[in-house]
Amino acid sequence: MNEKQAIKLLKKNSTDKKSLNIVLKHSKAVQKLALKFAKLHKYTDIGFIKTACILHDIGRFRCPPGKLTIRHGIEGAKILRKHKLPKHARVAERHLGAGIKKSEIIRQKLPLPKKDFIPKTIEEKIITIADSLIAGNKVLSLKKTAERFSKEVNKRCGNNIIKLYNEVCKPKKL
Repeated sequence: MNEKQAIKLLKKNSTDKKSLNIVLKHSKAVQKLALKFAKLHKYTDIGFIKTACILHDIGRFRCPPGKLTIRHGIEGAKILRKHKLPKHARVAERHLGAGIKKSEIIRQKLPLPKKDFIPKTIEEKIITIADSLIAGNKVLSLKKTAERFSKEVNKRCGNNIIKLYNEVCKPKKL
């Protein structure tokens, strides 16, 4: 899949032009930041980063902001698996809140399948932190992002943002 095909798939699943423009602008901003992080890691599959960024929020059309917005990653993963894009699907379902553990889903009674949704691969981590740092299509500071997630979700989530940022933006020497 290339970037043009990813945008075409996004358009195919959109509900209206306004929503498409919002999701696409956001995805492009995430992509721009993710590519900077990928460069830090000397990551070579830039095509995957580009397309996964475009498609990470494809589930937003089924779960717009509101009560069930947290399900957008799950719904997006369903769409992407249907199109035989399993790696893209894992990015979609694992990018929420820098990762959500099964125990949190149960404790908070979140409307999600009861399993861990934690970014594992470097691609998932890069796209997750890039997405977390983007509000709409603007880049926020790490401090503002951590405060936002602490307030909107919980303190653990804010701390996970910082931890993931440090892992992605300050790679260890091998």
